[in-house]
Amino acid sequence: MEAFISFLENHFMPIAGKIAEQRHLKSIRDGVVSTMPLLLLGSLILIIAYPPISSLEALVRPYVDDLSKIVNATFGIIGLVASFSIAYSLAGSYKIDQLAAGILSLSAFLIVVPITEDGGISLTWTGSRGLFVAMIIAIITVEIQRKFVEKNLIIRMPEGVPPSVARSFAALIPGFMSLLLVWSVNTLLLKTLNLSLPEFINKVVAVPLMNIGGSLPAMLLAVFVVQLLWTVGIHGAAVVEGILGPLWIAFAEQNAAARAAGEAVLPNIISMQFFQIFVQSTGSGVTLPLVLLMLFAARSKQLKAVGKAALGPGIFNINEPVTFGLPIVMNPIMIIPFILAPLAVTLITYFAMAINLVARPYAIIPWTTPMILSGFLTTGDWKAGVLQIINVLVAGAIYYPFLKLWDRNKLEEERDI
Repeated sequence: MEAFISFLENHFMPIAGKIAEQRHLKSIRDGVVSTMPLLLLGSLILIIAYPPISSLEALVRPYVDDLSKIVNATFGIIGLVASFSIAYSLAGSYKIDQLAAGILSLSAFLIVVPITEDGGISLTWTGSRGLFVAMIIAIITVEIQRKFVEKNLIIRMPEGVPPSVARSFAALIPGFMSLLLVWSVNTLLLKTLNLSLPEFINKVVAVPLMNIGGSLPAMLLAVFVVQLLWTVGIHGAAVVEGILGPLWIAFAEQNAAARAAGEAVLPNIISMQFFQIFVQSTGSGVTLPLVLLMLFAARSKQLKAVGKAALGPGIFNINEPVTFGLPIVMNPIMIIPFILAPLAVTLITYFAMAINLVARPYAIIPWTTPMILSGFLTTGDWKAGVLQIINVLVAGAIYYPFLKLWDRNKLEEERDI
Protein backbone atom coordinates (compact mmCIF):
# COMPACT_ATOMS: atom_id res chain seq x y z
CA MET A 1 0.00 0.00 0.00
CA GLU A 2 2.85 2.40 0.76
CA ALA A 3 4.27 1.75 -2.71
CA PHE A 4 0.84 2.48 -4.21
CA ILE A 5 0.57 5.76 -2.32
CA SER A 6 4.05 6.71 -3.44
CA PHE A 7 3.14 5.92 -7.05
CA LEU A 8 0.03 8.11 -6.84
CA GLU A 9 1.96 10.96 -5.31
CA ASN A 10 4.94 10.87 -7.68
CA HIS A 11 3.37 9.85 -11.00
CA PHE A 12 -0.43 10.07 -10.98
CA MET A 13 -0.87 13.37 -9.14
CA PRO A 14 1.30 15.49 -11.49
CA ILE A 15 -0.51 14.13 -14.57
CA ALA A 16 -3.94 14.62 -13.01
CA GLY A 17 -3.02 18.13 -11.97
CA LYS A 18 -1.97 19.03 -15.51
CA ILE A 19 -5.21 17.62 -16.93
CA ALA A 20 -7.23 19.59 -14.39
CA GLU A 21 -5.50 22.82 -15.42
CA GLN A 22 -5.40 22.18 -19.19
CA ARG A 23 -6.81 25.43 -20.55
CA HIS A 24 -9.17 23.97 -23.18
CA LEU A 25 -10.71 21.42 -20.82
CA LYS A 26 -10.94 24.02 -18.09
CA SER A 27 -12.66 26.46 -20.46
CA ILE A 28 -15.14 23.80 -21.56
CA ARG A 29 -15.87 22.97 -17.93
CA ASP A 30 -16.35 26.62 -16.97
CA GLY A 31 -18.40 27.32 -20.08
CA VAL A 32 -20.74 24.39 -19.52
CA VAL A 33 -21.08 25.26 -15.83
CA SER A 34 -22.31 28.71 -16.89
CA THR A 35 -25.39 27.02 -18.38
CA MET A 36 -26.38 25.56 -15.00
CA PRO A 37 -28.70 28.47 -14.01
CA LEU A 38 -30.71 27.78 -17.17
CA LEU A 39 -30.82 24.05 -16.47
CA LEU A 40 -31.86 24.59 -12.86
CA LEU A 41 -34.61 27.02 -13.85
CA GLY A 42 -35.78 24.76 -16.66
CA SER A 43 -35.86 21.78 -14.30
CA LEU A 44 -37.86 23.75 -11.74
CA ILE A 45 -40.46 24.62 -14.38
CA LEU A 46 -40.45 21.02 -15.56
CA ILE A 47 -41.20 19.81 -12.02
CA ILE A 48 -44.04 22.36 -11.80
CA ALA A 49 -45.43 21.40 -15.21
CA TYR A 50 -45.23 17.67 -14.44
CA PRO A 51 -45.50 17.41 -10.65
CA PRO A 52 -44.86 13.99 -9.10
CA ILE A 53 -48.21 14.15 -7.29
CA SER A 54 -51.20 13.15 -9.45
CA SER A 55 -53.67 15.57 -7.84
CA LEU A 56 -51.36 18.51 -8.58
CA GLU A 57 -50.81 17.26 -12.12
CA ALA A 58 -54.51 17.66 -12.88
CA LEU A 59 -54.44 21.26 -11.63
CA VAL A 60 -51.42 22.19 -13.74
CA ARG A 61 -52.46 20.41 -16.95
CA PRO A 62 -54.18 23.44 -18.56
CA TYR A 63 -50.95 25.46 -18.26
CA VAL A 64 -48.47 22.83 -19.49
CA ASP A 65 -48.12 24.32 -23.00
CA ASP A 66 -47.31 27.77 -21.62
CA LEU A 67 -44.87 26.35 -19.09
CA SER A 68 -43.17 24.35 -21.84
CA LYS A 69 -42.19 27.62 -23.50
CA ILE A 70 -40.01 28.38 -20.47
CA VAL A 71 -38.47 24.91 -20.65
CA ASN A 72 -37.62 25.49 -24.33
CA ALA A 73 -36.14 28.89 -23.48
CA THR A 74 -33.77 27.29 -20.94
CA PHE A 75 -32.91 23.72 -22.00
CA GLY A 76 -33.33 24.75 -25.63
CA ILE A 77 -30.48 27.27 -25.73
CA ILE A 78 -27.69 25.69 -23.68
CA GLY A 79 -25.64 24.98 -26.83
CA LEU A 80 -26.07 28.59 -27.87
CA VAL A 81 -24.99 29.89 -24.46
CA ALA A 82 -22.08 27.45 -24.27
CA SER A 83 -20.73 28.67 -27.61
CA PHE A 84 -20.35 32.12 -26.07
CA SER A 85 -19.26 31.18 -22.55
CA ILE A 86 -16.61 28.60 -23.57
CA ALA A 87 -15.00 31.08 -25.95
CA TYR A 88 -15.21 33.81 -23.30
CA SER A 89 -13.48 31.60 -20.74
CA LEU A 90 -10.77 30.39 -23.15
CA ALA A 91 -10.02 33.93 -24.33
CA GLY A 92 -9.65 34.97 -20.71
CA SER A 93 -7.00 32.31 -20.19
CA TYR A 94 -5.06 33.79 -23.13
CA LYS A 95 -5.70 37.35 -21.89
CA ILE A 96 -7.25 38.46 -25.17
CA ASP A 97 -10.57 40.22 -25.79
CA GLN A 98 -13.12 37.94 -24.13
CA LEU A 99 -16.25 39.75 -25.30
CA ALA A 100 -15.14 39.70 -28.94
CA ALA A 101 -14.25 36.01 -28.65
CA GLY A 102 -17.67 35.14 -27.24
CA ILE A 103 -19.53 37.15 -29.88
CA LEU A 104 -17.51 35.69 -32.76
CA SER A 105 -18.02 32.16 -31.47
CA LEU A 106 -21.75 32.74 -31.11
CA SER A 107 -21.94 34.13 -34.64
CA ALA A 108 -19.98 31.19 -36.05
CA PHE A 109 -22.25 28.78 -34.18
CA LEU A 110 -25.36 30.36 -35.69
CA ILE A 111 -23.85 30.12 -39.20
CA VAL A 112 -23.85 26.33 -39.02
CA VAL A 113 -27.16 25.76 -37.19
CA PRO A 114 -29.56 24.14 -39.69
CA ILE A 115 -32.50 26.30 -40.74
CA THR A 116 -36.10 25.12 -40.51
CA GLU A 117 -38.37 24.99 -43.57
CA ASP A 118 -39.83 28.41 -42.77
CA GLY A 119 -36.37 29.96 -42.38
CA GLY A 120 -36.21 29.89 -38.59
CA ILE A 121 -33.51 28.60 -36.25
CA SER A 122 -34.17 25.09 -34.96
CA LEU A 123 -34.03 24.64 -31.18
CA THR A 124 -32.95 21.07 -31.92
CA TRP A 125 -29.38 22.27 -32.44
CA THR A 126 -29.28 25.21 -30.04
CA GLY A 127 -29.85 22.91 -27.07
CA SER A 128 -27.78 20.01 -25.77
CA ARG A 129 -27.53 18.45 -29.22
CA GLY A 130 -25.42 21.40 -30.28
CA LEU A 131 -23.04 21.27 -27.33
CA PHE A 132 -20.26 19.44 -29.15
CA VAL A 133 -20.23 21.74 -32.15
CA ALA A 134 -20.37 24.71 -29.74
CA MET A 135 -17.22 23.45 -28.00
CA ILE A 136 -15.32 22.88 -31.23
CA ILE A 137 -16.30 26.21 -32.77
CA ALA A 138 -15.51 28.12 -29.58
CA ILE A 139 -12.00 26.65 -29.42
CA ILE A 140 -11.33 27.22 -33.14
CA THR A 141 -12.51 30.86 -33.14
CA VAL A 142 -10.46 31.73 -30.05
CA GLU A 143 -7.33 30.02 -31.39
CA ILE A 144 -7.65 31.96 -34.65
CA GLN A 145 -8.12 35.18 -32.70
CA ARG A 146 -5.08 34.40 -30.54
CA LYS A 147 -2.84 33.70 -33.54
CA PHE A 148 -3.80 36.97 -35.21
CA VAL A 149 -3.22 38.93 -32.00
CA GLU A 150 0.17 37.28 -31.39
CA LYS A 151 1.31 38.07 -34.94
CA ASN A 152 -0.14 41.58 -34.70
CA LEU A 153 -2.39 40.95 -37.72
CA ILE A 154 -5.16 43.17 -36.40
CA ILE A 155 -6.39 46.68 -37.06
CA ARG A 156 -5.05 49.01 -34.38
CA MET A 157 -6.73 52.34 -33.89
CA PRO A 158 -4.89 55.56 -32.86
CA GLU A 159 -4.69 56.52 -29.19
CA GLY A 160 -7.68 58.48 -28.06
CA VAL A 161 -10.18 56.19 -29.80
CA PRO A 162 -12.64 54.76 -27.22
CA PRO A 163 -11.61 51.26 -26.11
CA SER A 164 -14.91 49.72 -27.19
CA VAL A 165 -14.43 51.06 -30.74
CA ALA A 166 -10.78 49.93 -30.81
CA ARG A 167 -11.79 46.41 -29.74
CA SER A 168 -14.39 46.26 -32.51
CA PHE A 169 -11.82 47.06 -35.19
CA ALA A 170 -9.25 44.69 -33.64
CA ALA A 171 -11.74 41.84 -33.97
CA LEU A 172 -12.49 42.45 -37.65
CA ILE A 173 -9.71 40.44 -39.32
CA PRO A 174 -9.68 37.40 -36.96
CA GLY A 175 -13.48 37.49 -36.91
CA PHE A 176 -13.69 37.49 -40.70
CA MET A 177 -11.28 34.55 -40.94
CA SER A 178 -13.13 32.58 -38.27
CA LEU A 179 -16.54 33.06 -39.85
CA LEU A 180 -15.17 32.36 -43.34
CA LEU A 181 -13.55 29.12 -42.18
CA VAL A 182 -16.66 27.87 -40.40
CA TRP A 183 -18.92 28.85 -43.31
CA SER A 184 -16.61 27.17 -45.83
CA VAL A 185 -16.44 23.89 -43.91
CA ASN A 186 -20.20 23.88 -43.37
CA THR A 187 -20.88 24.60 -47.05
CA LEU A 188 -18.43 21.92 -48.18
CA LEU A 189 -20.11 19.31 -45.96
CA LEU A 190 -23.55 20.30 -47.23
CA LYS A 191 -22.45 20.03 -50.87
CA THR A 192 -20.53 16.77 -50.53
CA LEU A 193 -22.28 14.81 -47.76
CA ASN A 194 -25.58 16.68 -47.50
CA LEU A 195 -24.82 17.19 -43.81
CA SER A 196 -24.36 20.44 -41.93
CA LEU A 197 -21.38 20.80 -39.60
CA PRO A 198 -23.47 20.06 -36.46
CA GLU A 199 -25.00 17.01 -38.13
CA PHE A 200 -21.56 15.79 -39.21
CA ILE A 201 -20.02 16.29 -35.76
CA ASN A 202 -23.02 14.65 -34.13
CA LYS A 203 -22.75 11.62 -36.41
CA VAL A 204 -18.98 11.20 -36.32
CA VAL A 205 -18.12 12.41 -32.80
CA ALA A 206 -21.09 12.98 -30.52
CA VAL A 207 -23.10 9.79 -31.05
CA PRO A 208 -20.12 7.41 -30.60
CA LEU A 209 -18.99 9.35 -27.53
CA MET A 210 -22.48 9.29 -26.05
CA ASN A 211 -22.81 5.57 -26.67
CA ILE A 212 -19.56 5.02 -24.78
CA GLY A 213 -20.11 7.69 -22.11
CA GLY A 214 -23.62 6.50 -21.35
CA SER A 215 -22.54 2.96 -20.52
CA LEU A 216 -22.12 1.42 -17.09
CA PRO A 217 -18.41 0.60 -17.60
CA ALA A 218 -17.72 4.23 -18.53
CA MET A 219 -19.52 5.46 -15.41
CA LEU A 220 -17.64 2.99 -13.20
CA LEU A 221 -14.35 4.15 -14.70
CA ALA A 222 -15.35 7.80 -14.19
CA VAL A 223 -16.26 7.15 -10.54
CA PHE A 224 -13.01 5.28 -9.96
CA VAL A 225 -10.99 8.18 -11.41
CA VAL A 226 -12.93 10.72 -9.32
CA GLN A 227 -12.19 8.85 -6.12
CA LEU A 228 -8.57 8.18 -7.07
CA LEU A 229 -7.99 11.88 -7.72
CA TRP A 230 -9.50 12.78 -4.36
CA THR A 231 -7.10 10.42 -2.59
CA VAL A 232 -4.22 12.66 -3.67
CA GLY A 233 -6.06 15.87 -2.80
CA ILE A 234 -7.36 16.80 -6.28
CA HIS A 235 -11.06 17.63 -6.71
CA GLY A 236 -11.87 14.56 -8.77
CA ALA A 237 -15.44 15.52 -9.66
CA ALA A 238 -14.32 18.85 -11.10
CA VAL A 239 -11.78 17.13 -13.35
CA VAL A 240 -14.08 14.36 -14.58
CA GLU A 241 -17.11 16.62 -15.03
CA GLY A 242 -14.93 18.90 -17.12
CA ILE A 243 -14.49 16.02 -19.56
CA LEU A 244 -17.76 14.06 -19.27
CA GLY A 245 -20.04 16.84 -18.00
CA PRO A 246 -21.23 17.90 -21.49
CA LEU A 247 -22.20 14.28 -22.21
CA TRP A 248 -24.06 13.92 -18.92
CA ILE A 249 -25.87 17.23 -19.41
CA ALA A 250 -26.91 16.12 -22.89
CA PHE A 251 -28.34 12.92 -21.40
CA ALA A 252 -30.17 14.99 -18.76
CA GLU A 253 -31.68 17.23 -21.43
CA GLN A 254 -32.85 14.19 -23.41
CA ASN A 255 -34.56 12.83 -20.30
CA ALA A 256 -36.18 16.21 -19.65
CA ALA A 257 -37.48 16.32 -23.23
CA ALA A 258 -38.82 12.77 -22.92
CA ARG A 259 -40.54 13.67 -19.64
CA ALA A 260 -42.10 16.74 -21.25
CA ALA A 261 -43.30 14.53 -24.11
CA GLY A 262 -45.03 12.23 -21.61
CA GLU A 263 -42.84 9.16 -22.18
CA ALA A 264 -43.29 6.55 -19.45
CA VAL A 265 -39.67 5.34 -19.47
CA LEU A 266 -36.92 7.90 -19.96
CA PRO A 267 -34.12 7.04 -22.42
CA ASN A 268 -31.03 7.48 -20.23
CA ILE A 269 -29.95 6.04 -16.89
CA ILE A 270 -26.58 7.81 -16.89
CA SER A 271 -26.87 11.60 -16.59
CA MET A 272 -25.54 14.48 -14.56
CA GLN A 273 -28.17 13.79 -11.88
CA PHE A 274 -27.25 10.11 -11.75
CA PHE A 275 -23.70 11.13 -10.89
CA GLN A 276 -24.36 14.11 -8.60
CA ILE A 277 -27.52 13.02 -6.79
CA PHE A 278 -26.96 9.29 -6.42
CA VAL A 279 -23.28 8.38 -6.92
CA GLN A 280 -22.08 11.54 -5.15
CA SER A 281 -24.86 11.54 -2.56
CA THR A 282 -23.58 13.14 0.69
CA GLY A 283 -20.35 14.01 -1.17
CA SER A 284 -17.66 12.18 -3.12
CA GLY A 285 -17.26 8.76 -1.58
CA VAL A 286 -20.76 8.71 -0.02
CA THR A 287 -19.20 9.81 3.26
CA LEU A 288 -22.21 10.68 5.45
CA PRO A 289 -22.38 7.12 6.85
CA LEU A 290 -18.67 7.44 7.65
CA VAL A 291 -19.43 10.66 9.56
CA LEU A 292 -22.19 8.93 11.53
CA LEU A 293 -19.88 6.01 12.30
CA MET A 294 -17.25 8.43 13.62
CA LEU A 295 -19.86 10.03 15.85
CA PHE A 296 -21.45 6.88 17.25
CA ALA A 297 -19.02 3.99 16.72
CA ALA A 298 -15.56 5.51 17.05
CA ARG A 299 -13.79 5.80 20.41
CA SER A 300 -11.04 8.17 19.34
CA LYS A 301 -11.62 11.75 20.48
CA GLN A 302 -10.09 13.03 17.28
CA LEU A 303 -12.46 11.04 15.08
CA LYS A 304 -15.48 12.07 17.13
CA ALA A 305 -14.44 15.71 16.77
CA VAL A 306 -14.09 15.30 13.00
CA GLY A 307 -17.50 13.63 12.90
CA LYS A 308 -19.14 16.55 14.71
CA ALA A 309 -17.50 19.08 12.40
CA ALA A 310 -18.41 17.13 9.25
CA LEU A 311 -22.06 16.31 10.04
CA GLY A 312 -23.59 19.63 9.01
CA PRO A 313 -21.72 19.98 5.72
CA GLY A 314 -22.26 16.27 5.00
CA ILE A 315 -26.04 16.67 5.07
CA PHE A 316 -25.64 19.15 2.21
CA ASN A 317 -23.24 16.87 0.28
CA ILE A 318 -20.05 18.74 1.24
CA ASN A 319 -17.41 16.34 2.50
CA GLU A 320 -14.09 18.22 2.54
CA PRO A 321 -14.10 18.14 6.38
CA VAL A 322 -14.01 14.34 6.16
CA THR A 323 -11.67 14.09 3.20
CA PHE A 324 -9.03 16.31 4.74
CA GLY A 325 -9.95 16.02 8.43
CA LEU A 326 -10.07 12.25 8.93
CA PRO A 327 -8.05 12.32 6.62
CA ILE A 328 -8.86 10.21 3.58
CA VAL A 329 -6.29 11.95 1.40
CA MET A 330 -3.09 9.86 1.32
CA ASN A 331 -4.51 7.54 3.96
CA PRO A 332 -3.64 3.92 3.02
CA ILE A 333 -6.43 2.48 5.17
CA MET A 334 -9.35 4.74 4.26
CA ILE A 335 -8.55 5.01 0.54
CA ILE A 336 -9.89 1.48 -0.04
CA PRO A 337 -13.49 2.00 1.17
CA PHE A 338 -13.48 5.55 -0.22
CA ILE A 339 -13.10 4.01 -3.70
CA LEU A 340 -15.23 0.89 -3.15
CA ALA A 341 -18.30 2.57 -1.61
CA PRO A 342 -19.23 4.81 -4.57
CA LEU A 343 -18.53 1.98 -7.02
CA ALA A 344 -21.01 -0.20 -5.12
CA VAL A 345 -23.53 2.65 -5.05
CA THR A 346 -23.11 3.13 -8.81
CA LEU A 347 -23.92 -0.53 -9.47
CA ILE A 348 -26.93 -0.58 -7.14
CA THR A 349 -28.38 2.62 -8.57
CA TYR A 350 -27.79 1.63 -12.18
CA PHE A 351 -29.49 -1.76 -11.92
CA ALA A 352 -32.39 -0.35 -9.85
CA MET A 353 -33.08 2.07 -12.71
CA ALA A 354 -32.29 -0.45 -15.47
CA ILE A 355 -35.07 -2.76 -14.28
CA ASN A 356 -37.35 0.27 -13.75
CA LEU A 357 -37.63 -0.38 -10.03
CA VAL A 358 -36.77 3.30 -9.55
CA ALA A 359 -37.58 6.09 -12.01
CA ARG A 360 -34.75 7.68 -13.96
CA PRO A 361 -33.80 11.30 -13.21
CA TYR A 362 -35.01 14.11 -15.45
CA ALA A 363 -34.83 17.32 -13.38
CA ILE A 364 -31.51 18.99 -12.58
CA ILE A 365 -31.48 20.28 -9.02
CA PRO A 366 -28.75 21.90 -6.90
CA TRP A 367 -26.17 19.29 -5.89
CA THR A 368 -26.34 20.54 -2.30
CA THR A 369 -29.95 19.34 -1.93
CA PRO A 370 -30.05 16.82 0.96
CA MET A 371 -30.49 13.16 0.12
CA ILE A 372 -33.99 11.66 0.05
CA LEU A 373 -35.42 15.03 -0.99
CA SER A 374 -32.95 15.22 -3.89
CA GLY A 375 -33.82 11.71 -5.07
CA PHE A 376 -37.53 12.48 -5.02
CA LEU A 377 -37.22 15.84 -6.78
CA THR A 378 -34.93 14.69 -9.58
CA THR A 379 -37.01 11.62 -10.46
CA GLY A 380 -40.51 12.37 -9.14
CA ASP A 381 -40.37 8.91 -7.54
CA TRP A 382 -40.44 8.41 -3.76
CA LYS A 383 -38.57 5.13 -4.23
CA ALA A 384 -35.51 7.14 -5.31
CA GLY A 385 -35.25 8.47 -1.75
CA VAL A 386 -35.43 4.91 -0.43
CA LEU A 387 -32.70 3.93 -2.89
CA GLN A 388 -30.47 6.68 -1.50
CA ILE A 389 -31.00 5.34 2.02
CA ILE A 390 -30.07 1.83 0.86
CA ASN A 391 -26.96 3.24 -0.83
CA VAL A 392 -25.92 4.98 2.38
CA LEU A 393 -26.40 1.78 4.40
CA VAL A 394 -24.29 -0.21 1.92
CA ALA A 395 -21.59 2.46 1.97
CA GLY A 396 -21.63 2.42 5.79
CA ALA A 397 -21.16 -1.36 5.82
CA ILE A 398 -18.13 -0.96 3.52
CA TYR A 399 -16.62 1.81 5.63
CA TYR A 400 -17.19 0.16 9.03
CA PRO A 401 -14.29 -2.35 9.25
CA PHE A 402 -11.79 0.15 7.88
CA LEU A 403 -12.95 2.88 10.23
CA LYS A 404 -12.59 0.51 13.21
CA LEU A 405 -9.01 -0.18 12.15
CA TRP A 406 -8.25 3.54 11.78
CA ASP A 407 -10.03 4.25 15.08
CA ARG A 408 -7.77 1.71 16.81
CA ASN A 409 -4.67 3.44 15.40
CA LYS A 410 -5.87 6.85 16.56
CA LEU A 411 -6.67 5.51 20.03
CA GLU A 412 -3.13 4.17 20.38
CA GLU A 413 -1.75 7.55 19.32
CA GLU A 414 -3.90 9.35 21.88
CA ARG A 415 -2.82 6.97 24.68
CA ASP A 416 0.85 7.57 23.86
CA ILE A 417 0.48 11.33 24.26
